[in-house]
Amino acid sequence: MFVLVGVRDTVPVAPKAFDVPPALTIQDALNKKYANKLVPDKGLALSVFDILTAEDGKVTWGNGLMYYKAVSFRLMLFAPFVGEVIVGKVLSTSKSYVRVSLGFFQDIYIVPSLLPPNSAYDPAQKKFFWVTSEDDEAAMTQEQLANTVVADRLYIDEGEPIRFRVDSVEWQDVRPTPQSLMAAAEDAGNEVPEKDPIEKAGFKILATIAESGLGITQWWSQGEEAGEGEIEEGQEEYV
Repeated sequence: MFVLVGVRDTVPVAPKAFDVPPALTIQDALNKKYANKLVPDKGLALSVFDILTAEDGKVTWGNGLMYYKAVSFRLMLFAPFVGEVIVGKVLSTSKSYVRVSLGFFQDIYIVPSLLPPNSAYDPAQKKFFWVTSEDDEAAMTQEQLANTVVADRLYIDEGEPIRFRVDSVEWQDVRPTPQSLMAAAEDAGNEVPEKDPIEKAGFKILATIAESGLGITQWWSQGEEAGEGEIEEGQEEYV
């Protein structure tokens, strides 16, 4: 989930920071430049892990800044791989997806096709649910799912811990709305529609919970507790 990437850069330091140890000023400048930024086709930069080498700083004529050239450092990235299992929290739900957050990263989406079989969206509750059955291969229609007993449904509630598997990692070039379109909308008295989060995410993860052990963690912890209870009873009876 986390990887280290070697980077080489030149770091400018303002005169007001000359009395601060160079290692601190360099690291602070690098974090301001890279932290919480996307590194194309690599991942999300989190912070500088360590500084390996750096040349002596030199003050240039004109702006008074001190430049440290050839600064080599390692950057920590969030870069999950396909097939990796991660635990996050359900952030929100719409008809199109379940959005999951890791706290520092929120562009994780579970679309309906990656939900467990016999899952459906409940418009009244505004969230997806899953109906388990003894025969895992018996698929239910959307009409049958809509008519199931609410007490038998396992809902995907906001704020609940959820275990998922990375199905794919997608990158897309996201550009701001042209000023001409915004101006035209304002002249017409209309508001520019805001893009859906899944559409404006430059780096997003599509996740699946359509496997045994995945989904809301409480679904499976209840089963484990029940299984443990059965084993304990059997042991007592055996003894």
